[in-house]
Amino acid sequence: MFEKIINKLIEKNISISFAESCTGGALASTITKIPGVSKIFKGSFVTYSDEYKERFLNVSPSTIKTYGVVSKEVAFEMAEGLKKITGADIVISVTGNAGPTQGDINEPIGRIYLGFSIDDRLYTKELNLIGKRERIIEEIVRTVFNELESILL
Repeated sequence: MFEKIINKLIEKNISISFAESCTGGALASTITKIPGVSKIFKGSFVTYSDEYKERFLNVSPSTIKTYGVVSKEVAFEMAEGLKKITGADIVISVTGNAGPTQGDINEPIGRIYLGFSIDDRLYTKELNLIGKRERIIEEIVRTVFNELESILL
């Protein structure tokens, strides 16, 4: 499935980049296994900490303070910030809690927000996933590629 979608992006010359938090680079790792992806893949920022979201993706500290790092607002700002940096046709951000514990955030394990910037359109998607950390990350990757497939159709 992943290869088919990436090949469609290559065929249509549609560039892509990722801003990843809880996936820790899983999206970038998935697509860089596909030959020819360098034609369209601009790169991925893994901004695991709030500080890096703010410094590199220009996420507002007040947005994080007001809504929490696991929020549609942060996913939106991550996508918007990366769009300005990479200029990719499609930018996808992910922030959330993949577990195994809640840690220092008050969001339930499996609460994930995806941010999408496609041309001039920005939108977010909320996921509430169940399972262990590895399964949650795998499901995020599948969901992102399903969304990409919908976009390409």
